[in-house]
Amino acid sequence: MTGDTDVAARRTLWSLATDWAARRGDEDVLVSLPHPSSPEGLERTTWARLVEDVDGLRRRLAAAGAADQRTVVLALPNSPLAVALWLAVPANGAVVHVVDPDSGVLAFERAVAATRPVLVVASAAVAESMRTAIARSGLQTRLVVPTEVGAEAARGAIDGLASSAAQAPDATPDLVAGLLPTSGTSGAPKLVQLTHHNYVMGAERLARNTGFLTTDRHYLCSPFFHTNGQVYLCAPAFVTGGSIAIVPRFSASAYFDAARWTGATVSSMVAPPMRMALHKALERGGPVDPGGLRLVQYGMNLSESDRQAWDRLLPGIDTRQIYGQTESVTGVLGGAPWEVDDRRTIGRPFVGVERVRLVDESGADAADGEPGELWVRGIPGRSLMLGYADAPDATAETLVGDDTGAWLRTGDVMVRHPDGRFEFRGRRMHIIRRGGENLSTYALELDMQSCPLVDDVAITARADDTLDALVVAHVIPGQGYDEAAFRAWCVENLGKRGVPDVVEVHESFPRTGSGRVIARELG
Repeated sequence: MTGDTDVAARRTLWSLATDWAARRGDEDVLVSLPHPSSPEGLERTTWARLVEDVDGLRRRLAAAGAADQRTVVLALPNSPLAVALWLAVPANGAVVHVVDPDSGVLAFERAVAATRPVLVVASAAVAESMRTAIARSGLQTRLVVPTEVGAEAARGAIDGLASSAAQAPDATPDLVAGLLPTSGTSGAPKLVQLTHHNYVMGAERLARNTGFLTTDRHYLCSPFFHTNGQVYLCAPAFVTGGSIAIVPRFSASAYFDAARWTGATVSSMVAPPMRMALHKALERGGPVDPGGLRLVQYGMNLSESDRQAWDRLLPGIDTRQIYGQTESVTGVLGGAPWEVDDRRTIGRPFVGVERVRLVDESGADAADGEPGELWVRGIPGRSLMLGYADAPDATAETLVGDDTGAWLRTGDVMVRHPDGRFEFRGRRMHIIRRGGENLSTYALELDMQSCPLVDDVAITARADDTLDALVVAHVIPGQGYDEAAFRAWCVENLGKRGVPDVVEVHESFPRTGSGRVIARELG
């Protein structure tokens, strides 16, 4: 794949930003709320202002050693400063790693030890925790603590980042631009290496297949350290010349209000927070005004009862299921803008995806209607991740390469329908073999979430000498819950195969930043 046939065409997000600043300098690119539950204090940043701010940041960062593929860690809330630094660090040829600012000392220490950053930029709220983490790591890493993170933050003095008149170095598209964590819901997360080429290719693929417009405003309510925030929400705006609506964190109760206040038109989520926002709206009662929000793309799925409630409450918002992984850079499967989401299947392969296949347990291609692991064909560092950072064995297991490219083994089990649409069945590691039957935790969770007695359900397995594995249903009780009534509902609605062997009650579930349940922490 050469530059003259590649949609990324040797561009970077920084070069795209400078182009839009020249063409549409006076138009907004960032619209941010300091607080997700209030319309007060709305801030705006134009393309010209953003490029000017980032140019100054690049010089300061270069003087602090942020270049030559050295890493800079950001521990900041969703904010204009976070986006500006996310652009500036890779533009210098350094590597940006955004971490969850709510992680705590141990997670900070792991991030610092894994990436050995030349610089850490952390908000004042987590500065002491980060300082402790750096000290424990034994590294001579510089800590910068900006006094604010809003639109003015990148324009003024930042303690620890001295102004510099020196020219910043320019990155080339094949360099690593960012490190993003895998979801890590079952095992420890790994750091995915994405190049500049990856970001632009992924943004182009998503924008063209989804039908994003220059007038669209992408709703950054997902955490910025997650691939959804960076690749699915922010990067496409730099391809289309659209804009980004920023709230500091996801708020289920204010999700639709904040979309209206900021003028957001498109959103990307996974099903759990989407479900939380829906249930908060239902609890409030009355109509919901989401403003100009026209599209929510989502990963995973909602239960049928939640689907019906969404349609009743929010008939004007199109929903479209999409599938992709951090390793695949962005969307691989999805429906076209003109298609109706059938809510059972995800869709067909995106235009720009070289090839996909389903591989059965014998290593052969699975026939239509038969389950198989999804493999995605591409080129590492371009249409697929470059690899996992400092993990050659894990990279070799996931990227099966040859002279012309590689297959990404996703670990996700799917079925292809005769019309070419793919249906998600679950993670390969999330198939429970109980008494000779293969049960999908994904399917069981969706079914049980329809029970009116529970607010949420997560499924795990427990080893058993007789059945090989027991199905454990972790439930957050709803109004009128008791275990006998829940089991009776499962028998009536799901049949004997759908009745859990063990039921455990929780007040809440441990979740990743994107809202997925962390199964390994359920006990």
